[in-house]
Amino acid sequence: MVSTAEPARLDYIRRPKPVPRRALLRAAFAGAVSCAFPRLAYAATAIVSPAAAADRRFSVLYKGNRIGAHTILHSSATGETRVNTEIHLLVKVAFFTVFAFSHRSEETWRDGRLMSLNSETVEHGETLHVQGAATPEGFRVVSKGGPFIASAATLTSNSLWTPAVLEQETLVDAQHGGVIGVSARKFADEEIVIGSRQVRVTCYTFITPYLAGSIWYDEENLWVRGEFERDGSKIQYQLDT
Repeated sequence: MVSTAEPARLDYIRRPKPVPRRALLRAAFAGAVSCAFPRLAYAATAIVSPAAAADRRFSVLYKGNRIGAHTILHSSATGETRVNTEIHLLVKVAFFTVFAFSHRSEETWRDGRLMSLNSETVEHGETLHVQGAATPEGFRVVSKGGPFIASAATLTSNSLWTPAVLEQETLVDAQHGGVIGVSARKFADEEIVIGSRQVRVTCYTFITPYLAGSIWYDEENLWVRGEFERDGSKIQYQLDT
């Protein structure tokens, strides 16, 4: 909770201005980001269905204040893995809610392939639904913007649980629907402190139409930290241990 006597300037919580021809711009963005960041030049990371050990619980911080949480939970049954993602963010100034965001999704994976997606996002008072399913033609996504066929081997914008997400040129947007461009590069190998442990990690920088920043994975390819920028303001992801 952020509380201050003066109105706080929280740039990242401002609603982006409506963009005409959004679908066209998203398609163009895929090419633009590939110029901004070269594609990662290393062997492709195998997309392995995550196990419970990859469960993630992050506190989301803005200027040191906890404004919410991002949780990823996995469960397996009958040869499939379900990945449940929940994001809840709330910012208040002088007891008034100035920003509220929530997102819930369930993805079903089988043998490293996305089989289904069902999500609900509430942002700025608007509720968005995205559904997707594997078909013979590819992965079919249905949202407010209409149906779209993505690659059968697609990942979603919620697939940050695997560094393979940074090797893609496009992703299914699990919050808004459709397909978005993504580009990333390896930044550095380093050691950071998580809880009371010194952990060897690899940091990557990335950019999408809605989000840009840095993300860290440990030597087991588990997501352990994030620093993201939106509309000029930064938020931090701190792993709960």
